[in-house]
Amino acid sequence: MKNFSKILCVVLALIMALSVASCSFSKQYAYQKDDIEVPIGVYIYYLYNAYNSAQSYAQQSDLYDSETGKYDGKKSFLKMEITDDDGETAVAEDWIKNKTEERIKEAVAIYTKFNDLGCTIDQTEIDSTKTYYQSYWDQSYSEQFEAYGVSFDSFFEAGYMIPVMENEAFKAEYGTDGPSAVSDEDLTAYFTENYTSYKYFSANLYTTETAESEDGSEETASENVALSEDEIAAYQKDFESYASTLSEGGSFDDVKKEYMEKYEITDDPVTESVEIIDEDTEDEILKTIKGMKDGQAMTMEIGDDDTSKQLYLIYREPIKDQVEKYTDPEQEKDTVLSSMKGEDFEELLKNFADELNITLSSACSSYNPSMFEESK
Repeated sequence: MKNFSKILCVVLALIMALSVASCSFSKQYAYQKDDIEVPIGVYIYYLYNAYNSAQSYAQQSDLYDSETGKYDGKKSFLKMEITDDDGETAVAEDWIKNKTEERIKEAVAIYTKFNDLGCTIDQTEIDSTKTYYQSYWDQSYSEQFEAYGVSFDSFFEAGYMIPVMENEAFKAEYGTDGPSAVSDEDLTAYFTENYTSYKYFSANLYTTETAESEDGSEETASENVALSEDEIAAYQKDFESYASTLSEGGSFDDVKKEYMEKYEITDDPVTESVEIIDEDTEDEILKTIKGMKDGQAMTMEIGDDDTSKQLYLIYREPIKDQVEKYTDPEQEKDTVLSSMKGEDFEELLKNFADELNITLSSACSSYNPSMFEESK
């Protein structure tokens, strides 16, 4: 009878062990409702990203020790107060959890919007990208993330699928016939009022010389030597001529060609861009361009002394010359639309997530930021 009792206990223990194992291997979700399923691995992925962001904010404090990852001598940075780029202040651990929850709820809102708007993603594109991500995963991330509980599928879902779904939902929301469609007229007005098109090239007003040792056996450190006054004057005369030609409506390509031929330049020297120039930019060239008028060209010198000066020819191209390209759906329209409505869409998703009244799975509570410290 005693032996039977022992055997029964062993069997019961085995059954319980198998039961626990069965639960641990079952797929867990951070959110699961109707046809939307967000794997728990996506939650962990977001938790890890939030952890790293919080640590970067902590590193800005004098109390943080970058060598130990501690603050105030011995405490985990998770217990210190941080301030993020939006001016939000919170204890790091709480900040990480809050940001992760916000990100998951936003993901659910993206899934829902994507479905509601009838968006699709080309399966061929998914398959080809998945192959690339698999290689990336195998080489750099599998060992680290699998230890945290993130599978490749979750890695791919969080890193590729959700951002692509968000982009497709964005285009459907604001594109032609979308609920918040932006007209071509409004897009063109936004583009011409906010974007700047510019081109420039430069010439060094110095040359670099390399000295040799006295016996000629080896080269020593190089040094910059200013050009002669006549050489500098020649550059200035040519660049002023180029600026006058452009300001009078001449072709930038013709000016570039003339410059390259005269100075025997083989590689294209031009830097060009169409962008929104930040009001607070510290870049000397961009500040100058921002103050110019469309169609204006000018020269400027930049450098602390004669051995570092460069002469620039800067041209602010009329923005109307770029309208066709930047409002064409097959070219750069999405870039302008994103600039115009990106923040609006973020707010839309946030409000939509609130409307959905999303409740995360209890499985999320099993994972905490401290897990990333314990695994180090």
